[in-house]
Amino acid sequence: MAFLPDGRLLVTEKSGRMQLFDAAGGRLGEVSGVPPVLNFGQGGLLDVVLDPAFATNRRIFFSFAEADAANPSLNGTAVGRAVLDPDARALSQAVVIFRQLPKVASAGHFGSRLAFDRSGQLFVTTGERLADSERVFAQDLTRGHGKVFRITTDGAAAPGNPALGAGAQPEIWTFGHRNVQGAALNPATGELWISEHGAQGGDEINRLRPGLNFGWPVASRSQEYETLTPVGPNSLAGMEDPVWFWERIDGSAWTGGAKSSIAPSGIAFYDGTAIPEWRGSLFVGALAGQALWRLTVSGDTVTAQQRLLAPLGERIRDVEAGPDGALYLLTDSGRLLRLGR
Repeated sequence: MAFLPDGRLLVTEKSGRMQLFDAAGGRLGEVSGVPPVLNFGQGGLLDVVLDPAFATNRRIFFSFAEADAANPSLNGTAVGRAVLDPDARALSQAVVIFRQLPKVASAGHFGSRLAFDRSGQLFVTTGERLADSERVFAQDLTRGHGKVFRITTDGAAAPGNPALGAGAQPEIWTFGHRNVQGAALNPATGELWISEHGAQGGDEINRLRPGLNFGWPVASRSQEYETLTPVGPNSLAGMEDPVWFWERIDGSAWTGGAKSSIAPSGIAFYDGTAIPEWRGSLFVGALAGQALWRLTVSGDTVTAQQRLLAPLGERIRDVEAGPDGALYLLTDSGRLLRLGR
């Protein structure tokens, strides 16, 4: 979801629809003009963000699953750009500016979140496409699997991206990711933080810096599904450790046996005024874990966690700080929740 300057918000639906809501959670209607998306497996219409210059150009950007035009059995994540009309009821001038390549035959791990940095460049998060035969390419810089990209608003590699060697895709910012479904700039530093799904356990919060390798699937705290087999060692030289991780669905310490996942999704740093004691905290929505996690952040580290809203039993898909100083949550059941005073 993305807040408009007047307090209304755009909400994407996996099916391919984009809806307009008021801040009280009232559905105002569907936004027309969204191009076709691939609603398949975990894919569909994914994230939406406003251009930093939205007040003057009314452009929005959205990520979505896209089938290959020549071979529909292949698919990948793409990013579109369009202009939102003054009433926020229709899109025009829609164009695809970026595609995760190569496209592959998979129904899973599309990512995807979008976030602008302070210089107006766009971060695009993706997944490594789930299949055992595909996940190894998260370490391959010639392929788009399991990467965070940084692009211009026209889709080109952004100035200042790391030089990663011959053959590397120039849009890559970081690599070695599994499935990144949350992204937010730390307001204190301007660095991008992400949430990343592990396999069985090993969900992560990572702080990104250009050119770094975050390990998947060579190093992780995950287990292969329905086994006790580790997916590599916890850490390896030359690969980044997470700033926070979960190995149990309730946030407790793992002491042996099968691990479990919270399945982190949208994240947001809270810099609002409605709940002053939350300022600077990172909030993480959980899907399988059906909770909202508050992480206390000190500098570049996480020092504590708090599990919130578990009794609701809701899969929390997105978390955003609202213009009114409150925190807004979007659930898979279609609820828009406001946390404030």
